Amino acid sequence: MIRLGLRNLLRSKPRLILVALLIGIPFFLLLVMQAIGTAVAQQTRLLQQNVDNTLQLRARGAMGHVNMVGNENLLPHESFNQVRAVEHVAKVEPYLLAMTPTTGHNFAMIVGVTPGDTKRLESHGEAGTPKIIAGRDLTDADRGQKVAVIGQGVAKWAGITVENVGHAILNLDLKRTHPVIFALDRPPATLKVVGIYASGYVFGDMQLFIPLDTFRDIYGFPRGISWLFVKADSAEYLPAVEQKLKAMLGEVADIIAPTHVAEFQNTATRAVLRLARGGIVLAAVLTIIVVFFVMLLVVRERAWEIGTLKALGASNDGIVVSFLTEALALCVLGAFLGLLLFAAWGGPIAQHTFGVGIAPFLPAQYKDTLATALSLSSSIAPATLALLTGTCVIAAAAGSVWSIRQIILLSPMEAIRRE
Repeated sequence: MIRLGLRNLLRSKPRLILVALLIGIPFFLLLVMQAIGTAVAQQTRLLQQNVDNTLQLRARGAMGHVNMVGNENLLPHESFNQVRAVEHVAKVEPYLLAMTPTTGHNFAMIVGVTPGDTKRLESHGEAGTPKIIAGRDLTDADRGQKVAVIGQGVAKWAGITVENVGHAILNLDLKRTHPVIFALDRPPATLKVVGIYASGYVFGDMQLFIPLDTFRDIYGFPRGISWLFVKADSAEYLPAVEQKLKAMLGEVADIIAPTHVAEFQNTATRAVLRLARGGIVLAAVLTIIVVFFVMLLVVRERAWEIGTLKALGASNDGIVVSFLTEALALCVLGAFLGLLLFAAWGGPIAQHTFGVGIAPFLPAQYKDTLATALSLSSSIAPATLALLTGTCVIAAAAGSVWSIRQIILLSPMEAIRRE
């Protein structure tokens, strides 16, 4: 009966192709939504690894921007070595910060960072480590060089596109002012743009990362630190490290514990995962509906055959196995077709689906930028294959329930009389 069910697939090749397409499309949708959910979950894990066990230090009562009105105080230069000596501190990353006006009352943040250190966004990296979407990242060879990696928001403002990265330049006029920015009596600087990043966070895209030595040379600050990011061995030791830092630097520094991972999880992550799961359920329901109508049509077409098989002594169980085999084979064929479509176009379509279908449900700060910051790929993980297999079995069984009932209730005499 299993062999019979498999052979029955080929009785109408046009119908087989049409049904495979009808089933393949929901499976493709399922894979797209799974890819989106996986990418956001991975983004959250990156945040947890890079943010949950990290403290931020900045000068007491100040933001630490070298040209920000009333907030230009810096941490003492020696605090870097003092913090590094604290037990359970795994890494200390110094930042220097300035601001430059853009359009209207807006501004971009200039961040001096040691090449190789984490490039965080805003105060604690709400959108995680930015993803390079064009060009390259800063390297050790860039120390002291006038090069920059800029956010896609800065690139849009400056008219720099992905095609001219590596050749484009960005001019910094340190004498330009702004309601919260005061002028510095320093010559302008020309930076070569070597990379563009996407952060997933609207304010995070308005930053420029340059080598720390380059920042000191351009802005004339040979000593001092705007922010120190202190990474503990693990989140378990973070409270102890925080207490030691307060005892050591509490008079000169504000110590800020991480909070933005929880905010990201409570807003973007939960919203996207709910929508992705809803899309997966919708895809499964669509598959069940297609299987239901196809199997209903097949049973009605083959009523005479079913009656004949019963008259020859075939059991209801055997006939049901034959039709379930056919239904399952149709689902497997549709899933395989969906996999092929996803491997070919899954990444770009997932990106577009995120922007059009999911982004409108996110908080405003993530709507336009999170999609480009996610690693949306068309790779197939073992968990995805398991999801496809389970969906095939469930869709074949659920979609065939009514048809199975018709098979069981059908008597040979009724089938022959109907014919």
